[in-house]
Amino acid sequence: MGSFIGTYEYNLDSKNRLVVPAQFKELIGNTFIVRAKLGKFSHIDCFFPDKFEETVNAEIASYIQKGLPTDMAAAMARTCSSAVTVDAHGRICIPGKILERAHIGKESVFQGMGDRFEIWNSKIHDEYNDMLAAEADRLFEAQMAENQKRYEYMSEGYMLDIKNTGIK
Repeated sequence: MGSFIGTYEYNLDSKNRLVVPAQFKELIGNTFIVRAKLGKFSHIDCFFPDKFEETVNAEIASYIQKGLPTDMAAAMARTCSSAVTVDAHGRICIPGKILERAHIGKESVFQGMGDRFEIWNSKIHDEYNDMLAAEADRLFEAQMAENQKRYEYMSEGYMLDIKNTGIK
């Protein structure tokens, strides 16, 4: 099995249908599970059925470990999900409630994520990518600062070794 890679922009039609990118359709076959992922960067997660169950079971276990009752944990992990089928024209019809919860409007973005893919509102996707870029910059700066400290430490150690040898 291949993996979902790439970013593709598509428009939602008046019947809540989206064309699935050809590269993704080759991998998913005819049916997969969609689920609204809520929060600041809401979007739709799209899974193979077995991957959906694996993901949901792990989330339920995590919620229970954090103290949620089992029924509430299951509801949180499974709410706003549905099986969808790819039609003969390569389109999927996503239930309105899922689109609404994920803030998907006319302009959408498919984002490959390896073993699954996501569908985003294009503006939210841009905001998310801006946040990722800022985080990458922060991590880069932190790594550069750590490298500088390491260099200074090694230089000081080298200078101490030279002083101890009597070389001028």
